Amino acid sequence: MARSLIARLAAFGAAAALVVGCGGTPKPKPKPVVKEPPKPVLIDGIPKPAHEAFVAGVKALESEPPAYTEAVASFEKATEAHPTYVVAWLNLAYSNERLGRYEKAVAAYRQLIEQNVTDRGVTLALGRVLLLSGQPDQAIVEFESVLRKHPEDLQARNNLAAAYLAKGDKDTSLRYVKEVLAVQPKNVPAIVNLGLLYLEQKKLPLALLMFNKALGYDDKNARARNNLGLTFFEMDLVPAAVLAFQKAIELDPTIDEARLNLASIYLDYLDYDEALEQFKAVRERFPENYRAMIGEANALYGIGEYENAAKLYEASLEIKADNGEALLRVGKIYEEQLGDTKTALGYYIRYRDVAKLPPEHPLNATIQFLQQADTMETKTVGDPVDGEAAPEGGAATPEGGAATPEGGEAAPADGEAAPEGADPGESEAAPEGGEAPADGAPEAGEPETPAAEDGAADEAGAGRAAPEGADDETAPAGSDDETDET
Repeated sequence: MARSLIARLAAFGAAAALVVGCGGTPKPKPKPVVKEPPKPVLIDGIPKPAHEAFVAGVKALESEPPAYTEAVASFEKATEAHPTYVVAWLNLAYSNERLGRYEKAVAAYRQLIEQNVTDRGVTLALGRVLLLSGQPDQAIVEFESVLRKHPEDLQARNNLAAAYLAKGDKDTSLRYVKEVLAVQPKNVPAIVNLGLLYLEQKKLPLALLMFNKALGYDDKNARARNNLGLTFFEMDLVPAAVLAFQKAIELDPTIDEARLNLASIYLDYLDYDEALEQFKAVRERFPENYRAMIGEANALYGIGEYENAAKLYEASLEIKADNGEALLRVGKIYEEQLGDTKTALGYYIRYRDVAKLPPEHPLNATIQFLQQADTMETKTVGDPVDGEAAPEGGAATPEGGAATPEGGEAAPADGEAAPEGADPGESEAAPEGGEAPADGAPEAGEPETPAAEDGAADEAGAGRAAPEGADDETAPAGSDDETDET
C-alpha cells in the first residue's frame, strides 16, 4: 500500500512537472521602475543655468569696454531661469540703464520691489532712472519715500535737488542743496547742483567757481568737467570749453552729453570728421538718440555723403515728423544733390505746411515749379501743356532756386536741427547713484552691488550734463557712504 501511494505521488509529480513544462500559470510581470527626475544642480542655492548666465553677464560687464548689450541678454536668461534671482535683477536694471533703456530698467527695479527688496539703494536707483527718463514727478515720489524712512539721507536730498531743478523749481532745488551743504560743505554733487543753479541764472562767474570747487575735491568727476565746459562756452571761451569736454570724455567715455557738446562745436567750426566721430560714438550705444542722429546727418552732409545724410534725416523724421529744418534739408539734398525732384517736392510741401510759410516765401515758387515739372513728366514727350510748347532743355529752376536751410550744418540743440553757432546741449541736473554691477548673490531684501568693473558706476545717466553721485568710485546699493566727504 505504501508502494502504491509512493507510485501515485511520483505520478502526480511527473504530471505537475509536465504542466509546468508546457507553460502552466504565467509568471507575474515585473513592475516598471519609476525614476525620479534628477534634482537640479544648485550653486550657492542658485540653479546652475541661472548661475552660469549670471557669470556670463558679469564677464560682459568686466570686458573693456563693457559689453552692456551682451550683459543684458545674460542677465535676462538668469532671471528667466531663476525669477527670484535678486542680484541678477539688479544687474539687469543697471545694464539697461547704461544702455539708455530706461523703461526696461524701471521694470527691473519694480520687479525687485515686488519681491520685497525694499533696500533704499533700489528705491534711489528707481527714482534716478525715472528722472533720467524725463519723469521728475515720479522720481520725486521715490526720493521722498527714502527721505521719510531716512531723514538724514543726503543722497536722497541731492537727488531731490536734481529733480526739482529738472522741473524748473529752482527755489526748492536750492533749499535741498543748502540742506546738504550745511551738513557736508564738501559734498560734490551738492556743489555741482549749486553750480547748475548759477548756470541757469546766467551767473557765470559763480557757476565757474562752483564747478572748479567740485573738481578741487574730485578731479575725476566727469559731470563737473562737462558743466565746466558749458560754462566756458557761455562765456565765449570756446577753446577752454573744447578742452573741458575732451577731458570729461577722457574721464568717462560714456558721458554722451559731453560728446554731443563737443561735436556741436566741431560742427560749428566745420570740422565735420571730428564731429562725425563723436556723433557715431553716441549712436553706437543709443542708435535712436535724436540729437546724435541729426548731428551725424549734418556732418555727413558736410563731407558730401549726401545719400547717407538723406537716409539719416529721414530716419530722424520717423521720430519727430515736424522738424522743419530736417524736412527742408532732406528736400534740398534730393533736389540738388540726388536729382530726385519728385521726392524733394514731397519734403518741401511738408516743410511748407509745418512752417506755415507765407504766400510770398520763395519756397512756394519752387514748389509750384516742381509741381509743373512733375505734371510735364507725366505727359507724352512733345505734348504741349495747356496749349503752350514744352520748355526746351528740361526744367529750369526759378530765379533764386530752392530755399536753403538757414545756418548750414551746425548740430541740433534740444532735439532740433540747429543753425550754425548753436549752443552745445543744455545742462541738466541728474540724480545721484549709478551703482555698479554685482558679482555675488545677496539674500532677498539685502541687495549688494560690488563692482564688476573699476569705476563702472556712472553717476549720471547717459546724455545728462549733471553729476549723479558724490564719488566716481563704485558703492554697493544701499550703502550709506555715497556722500562722504572726499
